[in-house]
Amino acid sequence: MPRKKLKQHSCANCGFEFSANREHTNFCPNCGQENHNPRFPLIHYGYELLEGLLHFDTKFLYSLKVLLLQPGQITYDYINNIRGRYTPPFKLFIFISIFALIVIGIFEKKLAESGYFGAYSKEAIEKNLTIGEMFDQSADSTEDQILVAPFSWIMSNPKTTNLELRELKRTASDSVGFWLEKYGFDNNLFSRFFALHKKLRISRQMTVPEVTLMVSGIFKWLFLIMIPVNAFTLLAIFYRKKLLYYDTLIYSIHFTSFFLILYSTLLLTIMWLSKVSVILLIVMMCIYLILLFVYLLFSLKKVFAFTWIGTVTRMLISCLITITVFQLIHYTISLYSGR
Repeated sequence: MPRKKLKQHSCANCGFEFSANREHTNFCPNCGQENHNPRFPLIHYGYELLEGLLHFDTKFLYSLKVLLLQPGQITYDYINNIRGRYTPPFKLFIFISIFALIVIGIFEKKLAESGYFGAYSKEAIEKNLTIGEMFDQSADSTEDQILVAPFSWIMSNPKTTNLELRELKRTASDSVGFWLEKYGFDNNLFSRFFALHKKLRISRQMTVPEVTLMVSGIFKWLFLIMIPVNAFTLLAIFYRKKLLYYDTLIYSIHFTSFFLILYSTLLLTIMWLSKVSVILLIVMMCIYLILLFVYLLFSLKKVFAFTWIGTVTRMLISCLITITVFQLIHYTISLYSGR
C-alpha cells in the first residue's frame, strides 16, 4: 500500500477549512489541491519518487495483460482518454525496462559463450585475445561484407576476403574511398561510413567480453533513442487528420515496452537453446521475429484504423525507415565507442 501523507487542517492554497470529520480529506473540495504537509526532510521526497516509480498495483498487471494479449488496445484506449484502468505509458516502460536491464545484465557477460559471437573460436576467447588479434590470425580466404541492410540492397556490396580487409586495415581513413573503388564498391558517403566502421571493428583492441558489454550498452541506449524517432516516422507515414505526435509517441512507448519483453525472452532463449540445439534456436528466433511482425501489424491496424492493405503498406515503409535510421545511429555510436 502507498505510504500515507501527513494532512493539514486547512487548504494552504485557498484557505478552505476542513471540518473535524473531514480533516483527512485527500483533496480540497474548493480548489482541488492535494491535502498534505509539503514540508518534509529531503529523503522523504526521494522515497515518494521511488515509491511512485516502483509501486506495483492491479493497474500494472492489467496493463501488462492488455499490452501482451491485445495488440494496440492499450494505446487505443489511452489516446481516447480511457486511462483510469492503465498504468501511465512511461511508468509502464520504466517497470519493463528494469526487468529487461536485469535480464541483460545477468547474461551479457555470457553471450560470447552462448554462441552469440560464434564467429570467434572458443580457444581465442579463452586466451583473451582482442578482436584485432583474432582477425590477424584468421584465414586470408575467409569472406565478409562491408554494407548492412538496407544499404546492401541498393548499393554494390561484393564479398571481400580477409586478405583484402587487411589492406583496408592498413589504409588511412581519408583514403578509404580508393580502397572501395579498387574492390568494386560504390564510393559514396554511406559506403565510406560502413568501411570506416569495418576498419575499426577489425582493429579493435578489445576482447570479446569487452565488446559484448559495449554492444549491450549501445543497445540499452538505442531502445530509448528510438522511441521518439519511431514516433516521428509513424506520424509521417500514418498521418491523418487530428493525428498528433503525442499519439504516435504513446504508441511508440507501448510498442517498445512489448519489444523489450520479447527481447528479454529471446536472450533467455539464446542462453538456453544454444547449448541444446542450434537448429531449434534458429527456429525459435524465427518464431520470435514472426510474432514481432504480427504484433506490429495488428497493433498498427487497431490504433491508426487504416485498411489492412493500407496498414501493411505503411508498416513496411515505416519498418524500412526505422531499420535505416537504427543502423545509422547504431553504427555511429559504435564508431565512437570502445577502442
